[in-house]
Amino acid sequence: MHLTHLALTNFRNYAHLELDLAPGVTLLQGGNACGKTSLLEAIFYLATARSPHAGAERELIRWGASAEPIPFARVQADVAKRNDTRTQLEIVLVQAEEKNRAASEGDETRKSTSRVSKRIKVNGVGKRAFDLLGQLNAVLFLPEDLDLVFGSPGDRRRYLDTTLSQVDPRYGRALSKYNQVVEQRNSLLREFRDRAYNPNELAIWDKQLIEEGTYLIARRAETVDRYNQLIAEIHPRLTDQSETLRLVYQPNVALDAAARSIADISRQMARQLETLRPRELGAAITLVGPHRDDLRFFITRNHDASANPIDAITYASRGQGRTIALSLKLAEVALMRAETGEDPILLLDDVMSELDAARRAALAQTVVSAPQALITATDFADFPPEFLENARALKICEGQVQ
Repeated sequence: MHLTHLALTNFRNYAHLELDLAPGVTLLQGGNACGKTSLLEAIFYLATARSPHAGAERELIRWGASAEPIPFARVQADVAKRNDTRTQLEIVLVQAEEKNRAASEGDETRKSTSRVSKRIKVNGVGKRAFDLLGQLNAVLFLPEDLDLVFGSPGDRRRYLDTTLSQVDPRYGRALSKYNQVVEQRNSLLREFRDRAYNPNELAIWDKQLIEEGTYLIARRAETVDRYNQLIAEIHPRLTDQSETLRLVYQPNVALDAAARSIADISRQMARQLETLRPRELGAAITLVGPHRDDLRFFITRNHDASANPIDAITYASRGQGRTIALSLKLAEVALMRAETGEDPILLLDDVMSELDAARRAALAQTVVSAPQALITATDFADFPPEFLENARALKICEGQVQ
C-alpha cells in the first residue's frame, strides 16, 4: 500500500498543506522545528488514531487556529492498496470551550475548559477509532525508540498493542473493551471500601475481564513467537553476526509454555483472580490481566561460548539498545507484510544520524525495497549518493513543502 495524497489543515505548524506522494523513497529535508516530524506524525495518526508525541489531542491543533470561531485540525489521506482499491481516511479534531459554573462562598464564578472531539471518516462515512485500524499500516522509526528497551513495561505493552491493532481488528476491539472493563472493575473495587463486598457484582466484570484479556494474551504470546523467528535472522545481520537476540513475553497471568490456548489462559486467569481476590479488595485495583504484562530482551554474544544471555533492559549499552529497537522495527515490517499481504509504509524520523554505517546500510536495504518510505533528515550527508539518486527530495521550511 502507499499514500497518494496527504492534506493537512491546522495540524501542528501546518496551516494548510496539499501534498501528492509517490511510491518509493521520499526524503524530507529541513532544519529543526520546520515540520518534518509533524508530517510523519500526521500519517501515523491516520494509521493508529493515536499520536506518538502528543500528550493530549488539543496539542495537535495549530496554535494560530485558536483565533478562529471554532478551532479545528484536519488530517486526510488517500491510500492505494495492492488490489487496486482506493481508500480515503480523515480525522477532524474540533476544540470547543465549555463554561462551567462553580459556587464559591455563595458567589458563582465561571471557569472555561477546553474539550476536543474527534471525528473519523473512512470513505466519507463516520467510523469509530478502532474501525480506522488496518486501513493504513505504518511502521514508525523514532530516535526515542530506545524507550522500547529501557523504558517502562507500559512502553513495551503500548508498542505491542499498536502493532497488533493495525494487523488484527479484533485485537483493537478487545483492547478497547478490556481497558473499559479494567476501569469499571477498579471503580467497583473502590466502592467496596465504603460498602459491603458483593461477589456477584464483581463476577460480572470478572467474566468480561477474562473474555477480553485472554485474547490479548494469546495474540501477544503468538506475536512474540513470530518476532523471535524473524529476529533470529535480522539481529545477527545488524551486529555483524556477533550477537543474537531473544524476546521473552512475561504475561501477568502465569502460563504453561505448552498450554497457551484461549481455554488454558482463561482457566488460569480465573484461578489467579480467585487467589488474589483478598489483595485486590485491599488495594482496590485489578491485579490480574494483560495490563500488567511485560516484554524482555535477552542478548547472547555468539563468540563467547561461556557467556550467558544478558537482560538487555538492565545491562545493555545504549548502542545495543538502539540495535534491539531497530531489530524490532524491521521485524515489525515483515510481520505486517505476512499478516496483511500489504507492505506497510515506512516512516523514519531522523534515525539515520543515530546509526553507525553498518546499521544504516541494513536499514537502507529495507527502505529501498519498501513500496513507500518517508524519511526526515536535517542533512543529506547521512545518505550515500546512490541512495539519494533513487529518492525524491522535498524541502520543508516553516510548514511549507518545496
